[in-house]
Amino acid sequence: MIITTGILVVVSMSALSLLLLHHGKSILNDRLAETCSLSLRHVSQAIKEDLLLYYLSDRDVNTGSVYAGHIREAIHDIYNEDIEGLVYASVIDRNGSVVAHTEQERINQIVAKADSIYFTRLQDTDTRITKNVIEYIHPLYAKRGQDKIFLGVTILGFSRSEILLPINRATQTIITTSFLVMALSVLLVFYLAKKMTGQIDALSEGVRRVGRGNLNAQIPVITRDELGQLAKEFNSMIVHLREKMQMQKFVSKLTVQMIRKRSTFDDLLPIGERRMVTCLFSDVRNFSNLTERLAPEEIVELINIYLDLQARIIEENHGIVDKFMGDQVMAIFLGDNQADHAIHASVEMQRSIRELNARRRKGGLVVLTVGCGLHIGPAVMGNMGSKSRLDYTVIGDVVNLASRLCAVAKPGQIIAPLEMVKQLDGEYPTIRLNPIRVKGRSQTVEIFEIDYDRAIIM
Repeated sequence: MIITTGILVVVSMSALSLLLLHHGKSILNDRLAETCSLSLRHVSQAIKEDLLLYYLSDRDVNTGSVYAGHIREAIHDIYNEDIEGLVYASVIDRNGSVVAHTEQERINQIVAKADSIYFTRLQDTDTRITKNVIEYIHPLYAKRGQDKIFLGVTILGFSRSEILLPINRATQTIITTSFLVMALSVLLVFYLAKKMTGQIDALSEGVRRVGRGNLNAQIPVITRDELGQLAKEFNSMIVHLREKMQMQKFVSKLTVQMIRKRSTFDDLLPIGERRMVTCLFSDVRNFSNLTERLAPEEIVELINIYLDLQARIIEENHGIVDKFMGDQVMAIFLGDNQADHAIHASVEMQRSIRELNARRRKGGLVVLTVGCGLHIGPAVMGNMGSKSRLDYTVIGDVVNLASRLCAVAKPGQIIAPLEMVKQLDGEYPTIRLNPIRVKGRSQTVEIFEIDYDRAIIM
């Protein structure tokens, strides 16, 4: 862009400079010709009568010399006016004889025949250049009736170098000014383009950093134009993205997926659909006793260690953490093999917590244990709540029973009902427990403990 703009500026300025130069030369030449013509007419008017009388006297020695003297005095007067660049002035009669000349030795000389013929053919002021001299030639005529009698010519010779000096100076000034303007224009274009490209480079780098997942990128605002405004909007967008990413941590993945699938507000209104789901609940045991002994900051730090471990294992086994309820985790598994994924997640959670506790005991740190409850069955999934506050989750008997089983589970236990155990395919041995009564059910529920330390299928 810099090169293209610079070339356009140089070409435009060059064309403008040539136009100004040509126009300036034309004006100076016209003024010079006008000045010389006026000088010639002034001299010619002064000597025309004397040259006519000189012609009528047929160059008589006595009479002609008087008129010739008047002509020579007029020529010397014009020469003595110190006209800039004037080298000589002369008067040549119709016969080609030099009547007057500022150079005395050239008086009464005969000009070349070609010059004499050239003079007699002139009808108006003419210009010719001979070596380093520019001659302005004005013919003199006298009227006799309807005829014009050629009397001679008046010549003013100007030094070419001196008379063209103003033109050369003007040319040099125009060229110098043009180069300065072009240089300043190129520098200005470079400066502006540098600011523009600098802002564009900053935007590109910001986009690349965001593309790599860095939401802490901030673009410096270099300009105050549209690109600068774009940089400000980009920074604002990054802030909103960062806030959105932070808010997503407080929303279940199930809710995020639902929002991505539905784009309008009407799609987010409370609706529901029946789905086959597997629910997993895990709850910390004897946590109330710890809260009495530990400071709130220590409690938050401790519980987050165990919640983070469980959440990672659930997600690795294709589950979704629906919500955290204090020290309790509620997870949902959907799709094919959901029961297997839920069992594997709960087993891996208990084994990982046992390993974590072993390490913490060696360090003299507080440990926690959890109990897990599982169940599979149909549930209603949808937006629960009001227009101003929604929660995309599942409700139904499957959720209630899984929560009840979690409450029954002892530290390190995984409890599931008979319907869930039937889908284990003998991978883990089970231990039948005493049936329990659940609110809302008239019959007792057959429950089993999953013995995850004795896996049968490896």
